[in-house]
Amino acid sequence: MIMTINSYLEVFEVVNGMDTERKTIFSVLLKRTYDIQNSGVLVRSGQTLPLRKIDEYYDDGAPDWATIKFEAELVPFKPYTDVIVIGKAYADQGNPIQQMDVSVSVGRRSKTIRVVGDRKCRYNSGQNPSFTDPVPFQEMEIRYERAFGGKDEISDPQTPLAYPRNDMGTGLILKNVRKRVEGLPLPNFEDLADMLTPDRIILEDPYRWNSLPLPQGFGWLQRSWYPRSSFVGSMPPYLDPDEVMREETLGLVPQRQVALSRQFKLPSYYPYFNNGASTGFIFKSLSGAESIKLSGLTPAGYLEFDLPGETPRLMMDISLGENELKPFLHTVCIRPGDMQVDLIWRGAHPYPGLDWLPQMQRLHAEVA
Repeated sequence: MIMTINSYLEVFEVVNGMDTERKTIFSVLLKRTYDIQNSGVLVRSGQTLPLRKIDEYYDDGAPDWATIKFEAELVPFKPYTDVIVIGKAYADQGNPIQQMDVSVSVGRRSKTIRVVGDRKCRYNSGQNPSFTDPVPFQEMEIRYERAFGGKDEISDPQTPLAYPRNDMGTGLILKNVRKRVEGLPLPNFEDLADMLTPDRIILEDPYRWNSLPLPQGFGWLQRSWYPRSSFVGSMPPYLDPDEVMREETLGLVPQRQVALSRQFKLPSYYPYFNNGASTGFIFKSLSGAESIKLSGLTPAGYLEFDLPGETPRLMMDISLGENELKPFLHTVCIRPGDMQVDLIWRGAHPYPGLDWLPQMQRLHAEVA
């Protein structure tokens, strides 16, 4: 087989996989980086980094103790578009503050997170714990280690519990035991409509974990976390057969998911697994020209720009003649600290199947 590509200084790769209908496809993945000018205009950067082949973790870490900062980008097919923001919360004019709100708007959709300074739990015998006052901060990196979640293997050693939505976070308490409660760091990032309070932090029954707050952030949700893990057939423990998941009400998982999974009526793999953006920031489709607004995520306090509105041309020939592929926007990754935006586009070309591949004499791809 002869494989040729036409780059013209573009960054792209050809990968194979399956789409939502389980058709075999070759995908052209094109990555473009844009610089955010002070005027709010995006211009093509002089350098686009290669498509990431592996996950990159915060602090150059490993999956057993760090969360993903940049997810691998060689994904053949995503049904929807992920919007990711990698950055920090900045206090207004650098003045230390105990709490603030940060927000991201993509078109008409907006998401706000309450950012709270470092706090700890205090144990009160026979009563609900209390929370210390937040420590003022000037800036804080937004990552899921600081969101609600974590593991409790202390308060009831016979029933160790890892929060299925974020086992890397903090704040999870199963039983009101001094050894677990006293000094436990509390989440820095919360949902304004679902704040953690002293009267709800003690879970008591592991089957109640579905009622706990969703972890808040703008970055990648790990593949092993619920609900993403459920799209490869992995359901969390401690669920009643008729449990209605909070994610059902948000339209993130199928209705009656738990019951259907117990009856083996769900697929063992579904391409939704490839979408990993934070809750509310997975879009059915984006044109690539949407207005973006960030509040509290830059030292200046506010940043607004429009996505460039460029639709790339993607072409592929797999010995069956040249075909222009319909572009679909896989990922929008906003990096306000670098004043850059990465866009990743996909163009998919079906082929007859794995048995046909030995007949393919040519694989040629071009982008423009």
